[in-house]
Amino acid sequence: MQKIVVVGGGYAGMACLIELAKKGRRHELHLVDAEPGHCKVTHLHKTFTTPVEGYTVPFAQLAEKFGFRFHHQRVSFAADELPRLENARALPLPQGTLDFDQLVISTGASAIPLRNGEKQGFGLGDLRRGRGVEVFNRLLERSEEEPAQITLVGGGATGIQILFELKEQLRRKRIPHNLRLVDLNERLVPDQPEGFHRYIGKKLQREEIEYYPETRYLDHAEQAIRVEDLRAGRILSMNSHLTLLFPGVTPSPFALESNAYGQVLSGQTVLPSIFSAGDCAYFHSRGLNLLTAQAAVRKGRLVARNILNLAEGKNPYKYRYQEKGYLISLGSVDAIGWLGLRCNLVKGFAASFIKDAMETQYDLFLDGVDTYLGFP
Repeated sequence: MQKIVVVGGGYAGMACLIELAKKGRRHELHLVDAEPGHCKVTHLHKTFTTPVEGYTVPFAQLAEKFGFRFHHQRVSFAADELPRLENARALPLPQGTLDFDQLVISTGASAIPLRNGEKQGFGLGDLRRGRGVEVFNRLLERSEEEPAQITLVGGGATGIQILFELKEQLRRKRIPHNLRLVDLNERLVPDQPEGFHRYIGKKLQREEIEYYPETRYLDHAEQAIRVEDLRAGRILSMNSHLTLLFPGVTPSPFALESNAYGQVLSGQTVLPSIFSAGDCAYFHSRGLNLLTAQAAVRKGRLVARNILNLAEGKNPYKYRYQEKGYLISLGSVDAIGWLGLRCNLVKGFAASFIKDAMETQYDLFLDGVDTYLGFP
């Protein structure tokens, strides 16, 4: 019986464990994670008015369903420690050492550090900790005062989804406000087709949201924010009662270079017993390496299959998954995205309906229904 340890219970880690549970029942499975539950981060933009617990599944519940053991502990390691882990086949934990035959590192991504190690301001970690409702209630309490000046930093997919969800909830609760978007890039969601930028830009105008492209966030105090207009080369100071920092994410704790089968590389050396999956994993293959949930799920499943194949003396699979589409929510009944081909844009309610269906697909997957047909 092989002992397989997965570090990180995000989309990739859970996909790996579920696949192993279904296809390799004779293996001993372990999950190590610092959080008590699996958070469906693609729903976090909804948590200004809905408790985050509605989008979190306790690992203890998932462990019982899929037959793995959950270790509620934080683990950290450096890149140069990986060869030692490979040789020792043991993972040091705060409460003891966990032996393994195969180790899967799926620690995901964290927020991109801002200038001067900026730690103030509301960000993705706060949403994950359930502070969205608290922040929104503070805005509700001050609704009798002057309009709240709200600044969101970051024009990527996460920032855009949060921006329009917050706008919709502020309007529903009739909270006086002025909302602005500060973006370092020259166009919105720059890794997506130009049509995304045009459609979202028009909605910003309709919703009377101020847009500052090519503007670098500098810092903020309690009631103000400082930014640099890169086109004009000048510093601007603006009132901001609430500053939301969503500059994007980066692999955490670092990017794990891996071969086409998911095995981690240390320089040019393959570590055959250590695999990577998800946002922290960069596969040297023709497959999708973007930091998205769909890529994370496919990498997690592929790694699980390869661990099983190698244990049975079979050839592993190469990671070849190609992006099938991409959708961004722009409120409860609006979205923008593409399906099949990047030129095939879908907009409005139809796109919103498809995005909801994709979220349901993952919910069913967590319930044990294999909704991801084909391989990987």
